[in-house]
Amino acid sequence: MTHRKHAHIEPGLLYLFRLTYFIWLLLVSGDFVGGLLGLNLLTPRAVMATVNALILLLYLNWDWLQRRFGWLYLPVGLFFASIVPMIVQIINTIWLVNNDLAPEWSSDIFPQLFMLVIIVSAQYGFKAALFFTFGTGLIELLFNALFYTIADISMTPILTGLLVQSVMFIFVAFLVVRLVEGQKEERAMLTQKNIQLTKYATTIERLAISQERNRLARELHDTLAHTLSAVSVQVEALNKQLDRDPNSAKQTVIQLRELTRSGLKESRHALRALRASPLEDLGLALAMQQLIDAMTERSGMTIMLQIKGDFDDLRPEVEQSVYRITEEALNNVNRHAQAKQVDVVLKHKGHGLELIITDDGCGFDPETVSSEGHYGLVGMRERAVLCSGQLSIESQPGKGATVRLKIEVRA
Repeated sequence: MTHRKHAHIEPGLLYLFRLTYFIWLLLVSGDFVGGLLGLNLLTPRAVMATVNALILLLYLNWDWLQRRFGWLYLPVGLFFASIVPMIVQIINTIWLVNNDLAPEWSSDIFPQLFMLVIIVSAQYGFKAALFFTFGTGLIELLFNALFYTIADISMTPILTGLLVQSVMFIFVAFLVVRLVEGQKEERAMLTQKNIQLTKYATTIERLAISQERNRLARELHDTLAHTLSAVSVQVEALNKQLDRDPNSAKQTVIQLRELTRSGLKESRHALRALRASPLEDLGLALAMQQLIDAMTERSGMTIMLQIKGDFDDLRPEVEQSVYRITEEALNNVNRHAQAKQVDVVLKHKGHGLELIITDDGCGFDPETVSSEGHYGLVGMRERAVLCSGQLSIESQPGKGATVRLKIEVRA
């Protein structure tokens, strides 16, 4: 079975073609209906022009024909739309002469050809429009010569008219081609931008996956690694205590049990963090509240949350960064600060977003804290960079700590 190549038709051209002949059908059907009702003379032109418009509309709206004809679909429609009206005019003239009626030449062909040259120019370019203009002009000249021979009238007016028509069609074709080329360049540019955007989105997705892996590595380091290290030390001590001091060994076993329970609890928390982010289901405000409630129950600290402003229009990477930085900060406070009270303030006003997390814990010196081994602080700084934010950490030994994140929110 032969498969025809499907022709790409410029956007809007087929609609313009259909609309042209729908309007043309309304115009010519008036003479046809008037002739049937006896209001005017029913000429072959009225009948054949109506039938031609109906056939063309059927052709242009039959999708099966478009698939069947492939690239020939539009040229076939343009050919019959151009030639048939001229043939109808000649047939109508011969009929009038044979019935002893005065022959008349209609100018109906001009508006049809005007719309067709626009379609040809937009679809096939300037050279095709020149070929169409001169080709239809030559055919018109031959048909007009036949008409004026039958009617025995001078051809000077028609020659002048065809010359003006050709110049007008060439000018219109030039303008249409320039406009269509501009649209094609814009579409090509838009396609290229979409490709770049797709690549960018893929890169961001990979970066997000990589950062989630890093976050998980930090989470496991701060939970499983610490717990297993402590268990290893306790087991080594237990091994020595079993023979020398059974009572101390019993206490070590109790400590091991509590340590493993704590490690199991932290591991379960880390695994829960691997699930789909609550941001997708709840939004930032509710997700933050859920995070605070879970941390309060898990740590025993008093955590107060204040949310000021509307957070519905934030970019996903901003929401994700705010949520994860809050999570990292609270985890650090729970593990290292020995704090009783934590205040979390999230504000969004105008184009600025600010997150402030303050605790009353033991504090530390940010200048002397090395990034090596302190994965929580590293993770927060990475999150801030990802959303083009500024992260600052203020703390002194014995005076608690304050984590402050500022983000310039773009629409």
